[in-house]
Amino acid sequence: MHLAAPEVGVRGTVPIVAGTDPLAAGAAFAYKLRGDEMVAVAFFGDGALEEGHAHESMNLAALYRLPLVLVCESNLYASHLHWSERRVADNLHRAGEFHSVPGQRVDGNDVVTVHAAAGAAVERARSGDGPTLIECRTFRWRGHVGASFDLDVGVERGGELAEWLPRDPVRRVADQLIERGVTDLPQRERAIEAQIDSAVEEARAAPQPEPEIEETLCAR
Repeated sequence: MHLAAPEVGVRGTVPIVAGTDPLAAGAAFAYKLRGDEMVAVAFFGDGALEEGHAHESMNLAALYRLPLVLVCESNLYASHLHWSERRVADNLHRAGEFHSVPGQRVDGNDVVTVHAAAGAAVERARSGDGPTLIECRTFRWRGHVGASFDLDVGVERGGELAEWLPRDPVRRVADQLIERGVTDLPQRERAIEAQIDSAVEEARAAPQPEPEIEETLCAR
């Protein structure tokens, strides 16, 4: 849950709900001050829009027209609570309206639709028009924590999961590619699986960090 890869633009991930929002807003502020063309993107779940961090970040980003895109991966459940148990209305895409942040809801399981919405939001950010909120409606297959299917979450979730499984975004885009004449998907899948297997083996074979490194990390 604490990942960073600044060489590819991943500044950091945090387990604090809505914690990525102020970090991304700060990065966006830095990009604007430096005159960079970079755009900061924050990813978070639907429960995060019920936290103060999210609204403070949206307000700041709107006020200074920061190059920021806020992506809400809305899977209907904040941990174990369905949205209807937490909210009066199903309107998360409108969460930024009070802060003058435009928002939209898209099918989060449609790769092409998400790509188009993200592209428009990035262009808006780069042109100096400020932040955009995108609610990507989706559903988690596995548990909130761990690899189980987590079917004990409420009465509804079991039936909902069965409805969402056929909407696998990877399968859907693969079918679209096949319809457009792409024929080498099996070879590409095998190459990706081989790359993943190699990465796993490399990680397992890696030496443990030296004790002084572990102490330094813990101290931080």
